[in-house]
Amino acid sequence: MATEKNSNDYREERKARLAKAAKKNSKKSHKISVGKLSKKAKAVVSTVVAVVIVAAIALAACANSGVFKRMKTIETVSGDSFSAVEYEFHYRDLHNYFYQSAKSYDEYYGAGTGLQQFGYDTTKLPEDQQYPGSDYTLEDGSTPTWKQFFEHIAVKRMQQIEVICDLAEKDTEFELDPAALEEAKTQISDLKAQLKESAAAQGGTPISFSKYLRLQYGDGMTTTLFEKIVEKQTIFSEYSAYLAEKKSDGYLTDTALLEENYKAQKLFIDCVDYRVFALSPDTSAIAEDATEEEKTAATKQATEDAKKKAEAMFEKVKDDASFIALAEENALEAQKAAMDFSKSETTLRTFAQNSDDGTGNPTNAYGLNKEAIDWLYSADRKVGDKKLFDIGGVQYIVYVVKPVYRDDVTLPVDVRHILVQLDSEAEDKEADKAAKKKEAEALYTSITQADDKLAKFLELCETENDDTGSAANGGLYEYVAKGQMVKPFEDWSFDPARKEGDMGIVETDYGFHIMYFVQTHEYPTWKYTIADELANDEVSKMLDDSVASDAYTVAKDNAVVAKLNSSIYDSLLSTYYVGI
Repeated sequence: MATEKNSNDYREERKARLAKAAKKNSKKSHKISVGKLSKKAKAVVSTVVAVVIVAAIALAACANSGVFKRMKTIETVSGDSFSAVEYEFHYRDLHNYFYQSAKSYDEYYGAGTGLQQFGYDTTKLPEDQQYPGSDYTLEDGSTPTWKQFFEHIAVKRMQQIEVICDLAEKDTEFELDPAALEEAKTQISDLKAQLKESAAAQGGTPISFSKYLRLQYGDGMTTTLFEKIVEKQTIFSEYSAYLAEKKSDGYLTDTALLEENYKAQKLFIDCVDYRVFALSPDTSAIAEDATEEEKTAATKQATEDAKKKAEAMFEKVKDDASFIALAEENALEAQKAAMDFSKSETTLRTFAQNSDDGTGNPTNAYGLNKEAIDWLYSADRKVGDKKLFDIGGVQYIVYVVKPVYRDDVTLPVDVRHILVQLDSEAEDKEADKAAKKKEAEALYTSITQADDKLAKFLELCETENDDTGSAANGGLYEYVAKGQMVKPFEDWSFDPARKEGDMGIVETDYGFHIMYFVQTHEYPTWKYTIADELANDEVSKMLDDSVASDAYTVAKDNAVVAKLNSSIYDSLLSTYYVGI
């Protein structure tokens, strides 16, 4: 593989997998790594938009006094200075990311899940909870609070951005893609539109964009300064990714280093094919007006019944066919309503991998705990092994289809799709399905009959794609590995005969997907995963070394910064932590 490419080649080929590697690395601690900052810089105006616009409109009284906002508080030896406004932006942006992310998880998945995922407890003040990462300690070696972490990383983030922007300016081979800056401008425009839409939905008068910025990032923030910060973060994102991509190429061809790192990460790279069936206690018959004692007793009995039922099923499982039949036979009505247990793929997990829970321990996307994972991914497993696990009162029956292996054969692919989604609440599901199929076929025909099929596909994707997560990106999914998508989608994408520009319609439980094949990559997924992690680590170290060097030393008026920190923190408390 060539090691010299232009920035556009790098961006298009490896943006997704580098972000994935950075995300995986970030789970090991809460370090604001190159990859994480890169991803955040690309979406600086949209990270918390959905969850804070309404709050911003409602909390107009929470802006800071602005006494120190125009004072120059931090200056690098290289000569570039930072105002208190810029420092406050980074402080608040960091806080808002962790707070809103954790709060969103709590609201969607249940109380405590935000803490589990992000290490941040929204029910406690930042000064009353310890930062859980291992990458930052205080000078005396003690563990910092989240408040101290925000103060420390706000400064470090400005230093890192300064380093990257400086290097980017000096690198004659790097050219910033104008589309990246245009994307940032578009995000700002979208944010302005969302402010209007949010106010209209509430029957109120929309606040100005400048006022929103003051509410969100402090009353010293202006539109001009905000746009400048966005531009700098865009450069940071693009150039740090460019550096990582160049280094990743080199790692991809270093077989010995890849194998060495694989041995240390086997539990997170190796795959297993298995069937799993989870039987929960059936509490559907418990009356709503039952007393707490009656509910407790009924739940206990339902748990015991579920265990006996699972044990009976476990004994009868002899092979693949019997597992499928028994799962359908024993599934609760609620399970049958949500899933079709007559289908083989409903209980089958192929190319299943673990991820890091943030502490170095494996976590599994299908509800298995460490005991089950250790058993399933053991080298002692063989085809046909089975085991019953009690995980929090839910009975999991696990059956090994293909014991632990490293996938050296499958190459990741890039595909685009436009989803015409089924209406899950439609009264006449068959009629809805027929209508959606007809709609998908019409879209497909209009694309295939166009002179420029890809251009037409991208045009329709903006307005017709029900997959909102990919619509803005042309329906693109990059570096897709086996086991990530539903089976029909996956079967089409990984057809050995598939070639660039191939199109088709795929039906899944979600609806009808108009598919467009982009490319097959050169190496197995595990090699990209390790190469990207190594590249991100190298760039992170380079950044840390540069930040610690004399060239980028920060000179600051500690008294002014301390007063500024107090002002920012008081504002956050009055906005987010009222009543705590």
